[in-house]
Amino acid sequence: MHSSAMLRRLTLVATAVTALALPVAAATSASASTTPRTWRVTVGSQTPDMAIQTMVFLPKEVWIDAGDTVHWVAGSAEPHTVTFLAPGATLPEFSPFDPTQVGPVGGTTEDGTAYTNSGVMGQQTIALLGTPRTTYDLTFPTKGTYTYYCLLHGVMMTGTVHVQAAGTRYPFSQADYNRQAAAQSVTAITEGRNLWRQTRLETAPGTVTMGAVGTQSMVMRFIFHRTVVHVGDSVTFMEGANTAPHTVTFGTEPAGLGILPPSGDPTHYVGGDLNSGLLAAPGSTFTVTFDKAGTYHYICALHDDMGMVGDIIVRR
Repeated sequence: MHSSAMLRRLTLVATAVTALALPVAAATSASASTTPRTWRVTVGSQTPDMAIQTMVFLPKEVWIDAGDTVHWVAGSAEPHTVTFLAPGATLPEFSPFDPTQVGPVGGTTEDGTAYTNSGVMGQQTIALLGTPRTTYDLTFPTKGTYTYYCLLHGVMMTGTVHVQAAGTRYPFSQADYNRQAAAQSVTAITEGRNLWRQTRLETAPGTVTMGAVGTQSMVMRFIFHRTVVHVGDSVTFMEGANTAPHTVTFGTEPAGLGILPPSGDPTHYVGGDLNSGLLAAPGSTFTVTFDKAGTYHYICALHDDMGMVGDIIVRR
């Protein structure tokens, strides 16, 4: 082979090797940065019909550098908060609703020295809560480990932000976090589907279970949502051992805070307005006796926009 041909071949090989190496070098240099970045975390998720709502920050953990920002995005109709507690504060396993959760508290940075709260986040308006926010951003200036919660769901819904020194190589990319989030969402939704099936098996005849709550998910449906009885029969609506607040509301939905107290007579129901009031305690019940044949539609006034509705069919 002539020397000139050999030189051309060597040149082509060198060029090809350089071209293949460039993407690797670019990917490696992208894993560490001196420029602050913004990282996305989704707050909750749901099935397309909104029947299953998850109680998970997606992903549950992120590793960022000091100076970076976390951008939380509402991923479900079920409301949540992003809340960093004050030093030394704790939460119960399942937190009762507190009206102070509606609005944000704190600024745009989080350093572990004070209480910081997003306020209620969600994809749609919920009775009593108004219109929630859909995004929330916090910048982390200081190295450390920061645990945060959803105030509405207590320690059942926890996330962690690990803050490394500025300029430290990132262990995961946003694409990695997106894959982790998708897998964690599938796990939580699968739990919800299994919980739904199990609750159906455990619900006694003449009883309607008002949703169900697992460790990572919630079933936002009346189980069973279609019940057939006869005139003079009673139907008992029951909250499970672990539950979210619900109502059983026939007729016109009371306005505003009117959904909280009970109204109407459930002992001789023949149609019209009837409301259980807010049922939140585990095992609490609301029993309705039907004295007239017909089809009676009812809703949960808190979650009807998610599809939590039902019908009682009363036959002679």
